[in-house]
Amino acid sequence: MRRLIPILVLLLSLPVVTGCNDGKKEKTEAAVSRKVPVEAVSAVRRTIRDTLIATSTVESRQSVDIVAEIPGVVVELDVEQGDTVKKNQRLARINREELNLGVRAADSAVSRLKAEVERLRPLRKKGVISQQMFDEAVYRLQEAEGEQRRARTAASDSRVISPFEGVVAMRSVNVGQQVATGTPLFRVVDPSELIVAVNFPETALGKVYEGQDAYVESEALGGIRFNAKVDRISPVVDPRTGTVRVVLSIASEAPQGEAEVAPEAGAAPVKTLRPGMFVKGFVVTAERPNALVIPRRAVVFLDERATVFAVENGVAKRKEVVLGVNEGPSVEVTDGLADGVPVVVLGQDGLKDGTPVEVEVRPGDDS
Repeated sequence: MRRLIPILVLLLSLPVVTGCNDGKKEKTEAAVSRKVPVEAVSAVRRTIRDTLIATSTVESRQSVDIVAEIPGVVVELDVEQGDTVKKNQRLARINREELNLGVRAADSAVSRLKAEVERLRPLRKKGVISQQMFDEAVYRLQEAEGEQRRARTAASDSRVISPFEGVVAMRSVNVGQQVATGTPLFRVVDPSELIVAVNFPETALGKVYEGQDAYVESEALGGIRFNAKVDRISPVVDPRTGTVRVVLSIASEAPQGEAEVAPEAGAAPVKTLRPGMFVKGFVVTAERPNALVIPRRAVVFLDERATVFAVENGVAKRKEVVLGVNEGPSVEVTDGLADGVPVVVLGQDGLKDGTPVEVEVRPGDDS
């Protein structure tokens, strides 16, 4: 009886072991059949450009701060901020009564000295006075006439005028305000000639030249591109920052599809650059037509080698690729990938070569 107990225990345990093996097999098959959800984008052919990028603000090529030349009181304002003005148009008038008093004093001095010279002239001819005395009187008259001209110029200069055609960007004074010499009155800018000054690393010097294609983008205007050109390159490098200043001149024409006229009531606002706006400046250093382009976020580096997960027959295949030109969120692939092949852009972190995937494919390089 004692010998039968171990045999029964062994027989009872056999079905249990067989059941555990079957469960492991089912779990393994489920793991193999389970697909990883990912998102992919098809590689496409298009033109891609390599660019240097920097941020800056839009400026006007012509911009001037108009200040008071002589103290006085502002008695008239002819323009407001945002008004368009022509060259030599009056912006304001400053009352300088004390200067009128100076003119009258200068006129009186000139009249008195003229009479003095005329009185001495016959005396000099008769030899009653010396030539030196007469010359001193003439010299005093010439000095008084010079002071008279200065006083009249200052008194007549009560008009504040615009030095060129443009727009009043700022008005800093009000009617009745007392202004001193050098007090800021207006700022006038020419919005037809806009520039952007950007700073690039000194390593860019070999890639940038005058007349080179460029463009600027403003997030405030929805990322619209405005064509530009490299206008000037600083001859020196800033030793503090190791950068070189590059000035981009923005094309005067509006972007394609955008009007440069005021919108009618209810219409969409006009999208145009204005001085002071924050923008990104791009200088095109290389252009590759018909390049194979994918999103940069599809690239996974493995041991410093660029790879992508290409989707083939429902399986993610790791492929080593050679990268070329970068443009924003996109990158060129020069070798290792065929046209139209979907590459995983979301969910690739947990993938291995040969992993089954459930993929949602979107066309284009989503740039």
